[in-house]
Amino acid sequence: MKRTVGVIIFILSCMAFVKAGDVSVKAITATSPEGEATTAFAPDAENIYLLYKTQGGKKGDKIRAALIAENVGDAAPANTKVFETAVDMEGDTEDGEFNFSKPTNGWPVGKYRVDVYVNDEIATTAKFTVSPAKK
Repeated sequence: MKRTVGVIIFILSCMAFVKAGDVSVKAITATSPEGEATTAFAPDAENIYLLYKTQGGKKGDKIRAALIAENVGDAAPANTKVFETAVDMEGDTEDGEFNFSKPTNGWPVGKYRVDVYVNDEIATTAKFTVSPAKK
């Protein structure tokens, strides 16, 4: 019985160690680096920012963001990768940022997402919409 309890404690401690090695990412979309979280943008938004925080990151990890147009009507096929960028991490961050500049003709109206990867494994997704400008 004591041996079984010891084995269970060992397995649980190993699982905790493995989990501690994972990098978690929390991300929001915003209109500026200091902006409040929002999931709705206008077609004329100059930039769309993805602000993120990491936990468990270490120097040399790579974080990558892929902007995907999920459904923008005739502007692009469904789930088209619009832009992708990556940076090398120096460890955890409380103020990570990716930004995406407005296309020449403005943001097509529709649904978008930003898939965030750490070392080529998806860590989180942030969804947003671009709605027609109000008149």
